[in-house]
Order: sequence, then C-alpha cells, then structure tokens
Amino acid sequence: MSPFINNRQVLQVFADSHWSEENQDLYAKYPRLGTQERYIRNNLQTSSWWMRNGAFLRLKSLEIGYTLPDRLAKRAYLSNCRIYFNGLNLLTFSRFKDWDPELSSNAFSYPLQKVFNVGLNVNL
Repeated sequence: MSPFINNRQVLQVFADSHWSEENQDLYAKYPRLGTQERYIRNNLQTSSWWMRNGAFLRLKSLEIGYTLPDRLAKRAYLSNCRIYFNGLNLLTFSRFKDWDPELSSNAFSYPLQKVFNVGLNVNL
C-alpha cells in the first residue's frame, strides 16, 4: 500500500500519523514517509505491520412499508395505497476507520454510496 497519490499527494490518515524524528510513535499508522528510494524500499518489506483487522458488519439493505387498510383506501377512492422507504448501505460497524472496510486495501476506489428512497404506490 502506498500512502502517496501520483507521488505528490499523501493520504490524510498517513499524513496525520507517520513516524518521524519529531514523532517517534512506535504505533504510528505509517513508517517514515518519503519519496526517496531508501524509504520506499524499506516501507515495502513484507511484514505483519501492514495487517489490519478488516472485520465489519453492514446493513446492506432495508425496506419499511405501510399499506393503508382497505376501509381508509376506499374512502380516498383507491383500491390500494402503500408508502415505503428503502435504503442501501445505511450502516457500517467496524473498528477500522481509515476508509470503507469493504474496499479492502484499495483506499483509492470510489466508496460505496448510501442510497435513500421514499415511494408511494397507489392503485386506482
């Protein structure tokens, strides 16, 4: 995983927490930042340092609806009337807060969208 975008910009999560002479935090999110070959070579070594707990629980879809009772629908000259709400990707529970855990190690992917819909189904 590279903290840089196009070797010019750095992800905020790594800019805020990386090891440096001024910040010698052993648990920083990223080792020493740099675009020089010696930093890049050292930071790309295989180790357990890069492992993160990616467990998550997501409410992927939900729909709630209410159909008017027949006697109320008949008063409004309707044979059926239903109002509903549905949504996608409404909640995500995860200890991993850097980016969407479903993106895995690809933080540069477009994140999942939250979608909300409200509808009315009427039959005359």
